[in-house]
Amino acid sequence: MRQEKRHVRRAWALAAALGVAGGAALPAVAMAGPAATIYSPIVDYREWELELKAGIQDWNQPDGERAAKLAIGYGVMPRWGMEVEAEYSQTPGGAGRVEEYEFENIFQLTEHGEHWLDAGIFAELEHNRLENVNKLVLGPMFQRETQHTQSNLNVYWERRLSARPDGANHNGDVREPRNELAYQVQWKYNLDPHFQPGLQAFGSLGDPAHLHSAELKIGPAFFGDANLGNAKGLHYDAAILAGVTRGAPGMTIRFQLEYEFF
Repeated sequence: MRQEKRHVRRAWALAAALGVAGGAALPAVAMAGPAATIYSPIVDYREWELELKAGIQDWNQPDGERAAKLAIGYGVMPRWGMEVEAEYSQTPGGAGRVEEYEFENIFQLTEHGEHWLDAGIFAELEHNRLENVNKLVLGPMFQRETQHTQSNLNVYWERRLSARPDGANHNGDVREPRNELAYQVQWKYNLDPHFQPGLQAFGSLGDPAHLHSAELKIGPAFFGDANLGNAKGLHYDAAILAGVTRGAPGMTIRFQLEYEFF
């Protein structure tokens, strides 16, 4: 029990340390949307995945948002998984529209469970059809498993590949940097296959040239799996996240439902 408590404290400490690294009011960055997901570096070869990811944040505020993503993924090779998805989003008072298309790849670098830490590489191309902007997301993924816990840390470098047509984002903010360093932290306790409590954190350290706490939202999360037989299964996770930094949404509610089959 003491060991599990140490894992909880370490996960919270890691998220907090990343989030408070600075705190000054510096140029704005693109925030993680309410349908954002924390990925694992483990690839399931030849497995298909159908996913619904959705969430809502600060809907009673002018800059609030609700979003949903539909995705299909496949384990192409033993250490390469890919996924394509479309994102639908809406702001208060605005019409809902399909905003982004994303092509994601996970490259597993280590044999699952062979070492004390599993590692992988995440690579994604995004196209924002409303702003006609393309983005590259690239970075390492780490996963540590014990008898009762699983911890994840993903660090992403995000690079806007094309200039905005009007020099500003859809909120009129011309200060958004071209590069951004983002991170995700997740911890869960394997209480039962159907229900596993834990926590999630999404954050940004802004432009790598001027690292600061641009965003941090963190809160309790819940996970679970259901075996449907015939190599089919359901996975869910959900979280309620509170904004810690000034640039983060005050409240975010997100969930993910995944149907897996071979």
